[in-house]
Amino acid sequence: MLSILAGILLLGVCVFFHELGHFLIGKAVGVRPRVFSIGYGRGLFFRRRKGTIYQITAIPLGGYVQFYGDDPSDQSRKGRKGDFFSVGPWRRMALAFGGPFFSILLGFLLVFILLQTGYRPMDNIVRVDAKSALYKAGLRDGDRVLQIDGSATHSFDRIIYEVGFAKAETIDAIVERAGKPVQLQLPVTRSEPGMPGMLVGARPLSRLTMTEAGPKGSELRRGDEILRANGQDLYSIEDLIRVLNARDADTAEIEIRRGDGKGGFTTLNQTVPLKKVPRVVLKNVIDAQTEKSVGDIIFEEGGGKEFQNVFVNGESFATFAEMRAAIEKANPDTLKLRIGPVAIKADINLGFRRQIGIRPAEKHISGMTHISFFKKIALSFNETVFITQSTFTGLYRIIQGKLSFNKSVSGPVKMVAIAAKTVELGWQTYFLLMAQITIILGVMNLLPIPVLDGGHILFYLIEAIYKPLSFKVQTMATRIGMAVMLAMGIYVIGLDIIDVFFRKVFG
Repeated sequence: MLSILAGILLLGVCVFFHELGHFLIGKAVGVRPRVFSIGYGRGLFFRRRKGTIYQITAIPLGGYVQFYGDDPSDQSRKGRKGDFFSVGPWRRMALAFGGPFFSILLGFLLVFILLQTGYRPMDNIVRVDAKSALYKAGLRDGDRVLQIDGSATHSFDRIIYEVGFAKAETIDAIVERAGKPVQLQLPVTRSEPGMPGMLVGARPLSRLTMTEAGPKGSELRRGDEILRANGQDLYSIEDLIRVLNARDADTAEIEIRRGDGKGGFTTLNQTVPLKKVPRVVLKNVIDAQTEKSVGDIIFEEGGGKEFQNVFVNGESFATFAEMRAAIEKANPDTLKLRIGPVAIKADINLGFRRQIGIRPAEKHISGMTHISFFKKIALSFNETVFITQSTFTGLYRIIQGKLSFNKSVSGPVKMVAIAAKTVELGWQTYFLLMAQITIILGVMNLLPIPVLDGGHILFYLIEAIYKPLSFKVQTMATRIGMAVMLAMGIYVIGLDIIDVFFRKVFG
C-alpha cells in the first residue's frame, strides 16, 4: 500500500510542478488565475483565496489552471485587466510555456539534489556473462565502452540509450582495455520486433553493499562495502555466491570498506560465519516422454514454493525439508520424479549453499567521486538535455514505425505501478524516476497539438507574427486535438491496465 501511495505521490508532484509553472508565469505576465486544480472532476478539497480556487479532485490523473477570461468566444470580457486575452500573444505564449518549463526545471533540480546527496551516474565499465553472445563477440569484463556507432558513451545510461535506439542489429563499439582502444562489433538483442535494443549479458560494474547489519557472529554493519571474499574481488551477488561455495568451509575471509562519516574510508578484514542453506539440485534433467533436455533445476530452502510441484514416487510435500528428506531416503534405482504432470530423469545432488546470512545490494560503481558544485550543475543540465533528447528520439522512432507504440508508451496507471516498484530499490532510484517522468511530461506537452501547451504556443506564435486564427478554426482544431488525445488516453490507459493487472495475474 505504501508503494502505491508513493507512486501516486510521484505523479502528483510532477503534475503540481507543471501547473505551478502556468500559475506563476501567468501571474507574472499579468493574468489572474481562477482555478488551480490537481486532477479533474469534482473537487474533494478546495479553498478560495484572493479570487483563486485551489482544489484537489476525485480523478488525480492530471491537472489544470484556469484563468479569468480565457474563453475566446466571450468578446464582452476582452480587454478587462487581468483577463487572459487582455495581454498580448507573447505573454500568453510565456504563460503556456511555463508548465513545460517548470516540469523540465523540476527534473534538473531533482538530479542536482541527488548529486548533492551522493548520487553518481553509473560508470561505463561493463561486466559480461561468459556465456553470452557479447562475450563471443569479444566484449570482456572490465572493458570501458567509449563509443557506440560513433557517439560517446561516458556513462552506462548513455550505453543503454545508444543501444536502445540502434538502427541495425549490430553496433560498432570502441572499448578501452588495458589502456588501449579495441574495436568490436556487438550484437543487439530485441525482446520482440519494435522494441528497444539491449546488450543482453552486459551490466554495469557494481559493488556489494550491506543493507542491514550482518548476522550474529559477524561484525558487518549497514553501509559496509564488501570488496573481496577469500581473496577474490566481488562485483555482484553471483560473484559472492560463487566464491563462498568454491570450498567446503564454515567461515569466509571478507575484506570490507567502511565509511567514517566524514568522507573517508577504512579497509577492514573480517572472518564471518557462513550459513548453510539446504538445496536439491536436479542436474541434466530430461523429459522422460520426449527425451528432450531441460537443463538443471535448483530448489532450496527459503527459495519459494516451486518445490511443491515436485512429486517423489507420486507424493508431493508441504515443506522443502520433507521433499528433500523423501529424496534422500528413496532408493535411487526405483526413484520416480515428476514436476507437475511431466515425468523426468535427473542426476540428484543434495547439497548446501553457503551464504553470509544477509543478502547485500548491488551498488553501481561510478567513475566520479568528488564533484565540485559547478560540475554538479553541469551534470544536472547534461542529464536534463539527455532525457529530453531521448524523448524526442523515441517519438521520432515511433513515428517512423521502428519502435512499437504499444510497448514504448506508458500512461498514468503504468507510471504509478513503475514508481511503486522503484520505492523498493531505494529513494535515489525513486527520485531519479521522478526526474525522468517530469522532464518527459514537459517535453510531451511542447508538441504542437491543440489542447497541449505546444498547440497553444503555436496559435499565439501565428497571432504574434501574422494575425489571430479565427475562432472557428481554433475551435475546430481544438476539438480534433481533444478527440485525438482523449482516444489516445483511453487506449494507453487500457494498455496500462492490461500490462499492470491482467498480464501480472495471467502472465
